[in-house]
Amino acid sequence: MATLNTVTSSTRPASPATGEAYFETDTNKIIVWTGSEWTEIVSDYAPSYSNQYSVDFDGTNDYVDIGGSYDLGTFSAWFKPDNVLSSSVGPYMICGFTGVDPYAVYGGITVSGPITGALTDEIIAIYTGDWLYGYTSSTATISNTAWHHVAVRWAGSDYEIYLDGSQVKNADGQFGSASKSKIAISNLSIGRRNDNGKFFPGLVDEVAIWSTPLSASDVTDIYNSGVPTDLTSYSPNGWWKMGDDDSGSGTTITDQGSGGNDGTLTNGPTFSSDVPS
Repeated sequence: MATLNTVTSSTRPASPATGEAYFETDTNKIIVWTGSEWTEIVSDYAPSYSNQYSVDFDGTNDYVDIGGSYDLGTFSAWFKPDNVLSSSVGPYMICGFTGVDPYAVYGGITVSGPITGALTDEIIAIYTGDWLYGYTSSTATISNTAWHHVAVRWAGSDYEIYLDGSQVKNADGQFGSASKSKIAISNLSIGRRNDNGKFFPGLVDEVAIWSTPLSASDVTDIYNSGVPTDLTSYSPNGWWKMGDDDSGSGTTITDQGSGGNDGTLTNGPTFSSDVPS
């Protein structure tokens, strides 16, 4: 079957042949040149989600500075580490944030290696302050030859952790006397902990946060069998596509969520064309 070439309403060919047809990506219509004018045919076809860029962090001092304030209902990100991750290396921060109590000054979501002594053999953990929620295993590893998806969601009484679409949390630990609760965070960053430590080495893409928890099925749908999908219908409060809305250039990562908190590439992370697919 022939491929239907794509254009936008502003890039229609100036001198097409009669009967020539295109799919118009900004109007979701098929357009056909009759010989004297374009005829538009409404279509329910839409091309697959376009994802062309990720951000490459050197693991030394690179990060994306975002800021903003959110309730930590759900977090989602894609990552591809430079090295095989296990409980014996790291930890490395996918994101860092400041919490609402003094124990969470340097909270965040970490992959590989224990962030504290409260849990051992951590592969993934979310540190919210008084509580540390973890996926622990002395034998599990996360490969460096493929992209992976990590998500956390507040489930009403606990934070759940998902790796590549499957729930994996199997342990948690407590510091102090606070009860488990969904927390408010601020000063979000990607690729580091906010005390300028635990920098992530590798690629990160399609980072999103919701103040309202998504359902478990939504998290699975966002994983989408290993291929990023359009998050618009999920109404994220923050959504950083890591270059796709910024032509893979400059130092700004535009926020496509409702929060309007653009990120700034800091200390030299670079754009990459290596993306989940």
